[in-house]
Amino acid sequence: ILALVDGYERSGRAAYLDSAKRAGDLLLRTQLPSGGWYSEMPVEGDHLARWFAATVRRTMLDDDVTTGGARALLALWRTTGDVRYRDGAERALGLLVDAQLASGAWPLVWRPAWKRYLWPTFEDLATINDDTTPSAVETLLSAAELLGRDDLRTAATRGGEFLLAVQAPPPRSGWAQQYDAQGRPAQGRRFEPPALASWESRYAIEALVALADATGDQRYCAAITRAITWLASSALRPGCWPRFRAVDSGEPIYIGSDGTRVASAALGRPGYDWVGDFGVSALLSRYGTHASVASTAEAEPAPGDPGQCPGDVPRGSSRHAPEDPRAVIARAAMLRAELTPPPRSICERTTQTTLVTAAHSLAASDRR
Repeated sequence: ILALVDGYERSGRAAYLDSAKRAGDLLLRTQLPSGGWYSEMPVEGDHLARWFAATVRRTMLDDDVTTGGARALLALWRTTGDVRYRDGAERALGLLVDAQLASGAWPLVWRPAWKRYLWPTFEDLATINDDTTPSAVETLLSAAELLGRDDLRTAATRGGEFLLAVQAPPPRSGWAQQYDAQGRPAQGRRFEPPALASWESRYAIEALVALADATGDQRYCAAITRAITWLASSALRPGCWPRFRAVDSGEPIYIGSDGTRVASAALGRPGYDWVGDFGVSALLSRYGTHASVASTAEAEPAPGDPGQCPGDVPRGSSRHAPEDPRAVIARAAMLRAELTPPPRSICERTTQTTLVTAAHSLAASDRR
């Protein structure tokens, strides 16, 4: 929807807006009583299957499901003026406010209170995994500006306070995927250990950038600088990071299908991104730095290795077959991002200055 609305605004082609409105109307018809959405929802004709809303007592807050739905509806309202889209978006935003945990973070899913009480699971924990808390923060900030609602901004800044509170101290100033009630890294699924996570740290940084620009609070810039310093020093080789590193030692962590630790990404549970670029290279470039290799042994490619990060998807391609609609959507989103680069953040200059000073100090130390 966002790509179609953007295409309409750039080209004026009515067909793009018509397609976006059709998709937005389906979003409204499939919106759950909670105000959010599930990742896969059965449709009968042009409406949500009646049995689904009555039997599925959970709403997804991860993977940009509910947050993405809210932003899509807001974009349609901004472009068309149709209040149905705004009303649907505000229902989703209301869910985000209600689902926020006491810590300021968000869980993977929203479930009724009685269900959380009777059957607590890791899905109820404070979560950065799958962009849960960061996307909620960014969505609430953009909605607060568009709708003029201070309550949404307040909820977003509470999320920012959580991110500041749980950031690991130097020299490994990243974030874990999930946290317990005491703010300690927590176990997720059996193959998701309580460890620092490269991908999720990139998500957290992006949320802090949005908060810094919205509030002018330099604490966010300081946290960003610490995190980027860690990411820049924690690559296996340029363009390749391990998904997890141990909180205490910084060693890469890989987990096998049986839930036990294994020696390499190749032995890790299949179907999981144990290593990758995770968007970190572009983030580092934006702040005027690049990855330094943390370990020579890890950086050396195996015989016959073409040099790309194992399991990573080359830029401009997709995990899906070319004819798969998901591949088209992924490509459209990438093109939209390239056409609309992020505005310069207030943190970029201070972070770059700090990183350059640190690099000069390190170089001088090496010369001595």
